[in-house]
This record gives sequence, structure tokens and C-alpha cells, in this order.
Amino acid sequence: MKYYYPAIFCPPGNNIKGYELIIPDIPGCFTCGDDMDECHWMAQDAIGLMLDDIDEKDYPVPSNVADVDLSDCPEGSFVSLVCFDKEKYEADKNPIKTAGKRAGFNIKQTAELLGAPYRTVQNWFNGTSRPLPWVERLVVEKIQNAV
Repeated sequence: MKYYYPAIFCPPGNNIKGYELIIPDIPGCFTCGDDMDECHWMAQDAIGLMLDDIDEKDYPVPSNVADVDLSDCPEGSFVSLVCFDKEKYEADKNPIKTAGKRAGFNIKQTAELLGAPYRTVQNWFNGTSRPLPWVERLVVEKIQNAV
């Protein structure tokens, strides 16, 4: 599911590079980036972290962009929508679990496919450990090719 939240982009101040970004609908949600692309990427991560322990039905309802108040913001600030893609965020956070779920594999089936110990795959699925990035990519590819 995708959610579009208004974000306040504050221009760089003295000796500050890039933009500060505030998501007013999510209290305490803010981040920054060197450019607009990085700001949008960082916003996805910041929103995901703030909503991680909240049931999706309880996510804050996004405000209308026109209703966002910029009166307390530095000159040059503006509002734009940022997209929070819950599925992409979760896939980036735990690619092995996501690949396994998409393939319809449980932990045992994934462990058997990989020839890996059950406990290792269980730890990957529940996020208590992760393999090295290059190993993770190979594992995801193997799961995807098994379907």
C-alpha cells in the first residue's frame, strides 16, 4: 500500500548543505538530504521507521497539501508530497523474508531450498541477523528463480 504524505522542505541555512524535511502528519518525523532525490529516499526511510510498530489501520491520515502551515518555516520552504511505499520499505528492510513470502515459502522450505540451517534462515526471516550484502543478493535471486 502506498501513502502520500505532505512534507515541508526547508532550504539550506548557514553552513548547511541540502534540505531539511519534516512530515507534519507524523509527530517527530523529520530527516534531511543533500538534494531532492536523497530527501525523498530519506523520507521513505524516516516514515517507515516511525510507523514500523503501528498497525497499518492506525497510520495517520495524510493532510491536504494546501492545509500545511508554513508560517513558522524559514523563507523558501515549500510543501510537496512524498510517497511511503510500505511494500517496498519492507522489502528493502528484509529482502530474504520478502522474497520467501512472494515465492510462497515458509522458513523450512526456504532453508531446504538453500541447503541452509533452519535456525539461520529463521534469524534472517525475523530480522535478528542478516547475511553479508552479496550473500543476501544471491539468496534472494535463488528464491526468486525457484518459483
